[in-house]
Amino acid sequence: MASLSPSDLAPNLLVGGEVEIADGVEIGANVVIHDAVRLEQGARIDTGAVLGRITAPNRRSRSSAPGGGPTLIGAHASIGAHSLINAGATLGRHSLLGDLCIIRDGVELGVDAVVGSQCGIARDVRIGDRTRMQNQCVVGPGAVIEEDCFLGPGVQLLTGRTMNGSERRPPPMLRRGCQVGAGAKIMPGVEVGEGAVVGAGAVVTADVGPGTTVRGVPARAETAGLAEVAQLG
Repeated sequence: MASLSPSDLAPNLLVGGEVEIADGVEIGANVVIHDAVRLEQGARIDTGAVLGRITAPNRRSRSSAPGGGPTLIGAHASIGAHSLINAGATLGRHSLLGDLCIIRDGVELGVDAVVGSQCGIARDVRIGDRTRMQNQCVVGPGAVIEEDCFLGPGVQLLTGRTMNGSERRPPPMLRRGCQVGAGAKIMPGVEVGEGAVVGAGAVVTADVGPGTTVRGVPARAETAGLAEVAQLG
């Protein structure tokens, strides 16, 4: 457990060692900043946020123990109230993190990227520049979401095994500019191609080609006739 000391920069602020706080940083009450956290100019940390925490792994976990490392909050990034940022995460310039989020070790959040409230982002996830993720999304370990993607509320990117097999599959990947509707589930090993569209509530079990629209359970490519009906409805 890191050694924390009170700071007069904000009410009830606790700060660890090797913490760098640049000019113009705004910090709310009851914030905890653990060791080796760097806050760049103009960053905003809301009430009750915790930065740079090192987690203790479960003894049965398949993942390697968290390695810690420096945590970077980029210039003019904003972190919502009571969000948790683990050690080794990086939030890009002008990125925004909503309230009550969990950002695990090794996450990279790109420039101008937005993560809505109550999202859970697992270890080593990469989220590209300008990608927008609405509330209550869940992203499994190692998933990649490229630049300019959109994820509606409640989207899940799942990692690991499927229920019908013991083989662990690679993390899913969302290519540049794709859009995923509210409540959709992207299964392990699936790649959603550049500019593709996934309908709300879909369960995507196979790769989606670039520019393709899919919907349903399991998700299938939309025909022209169905597209016209959807537009009229």
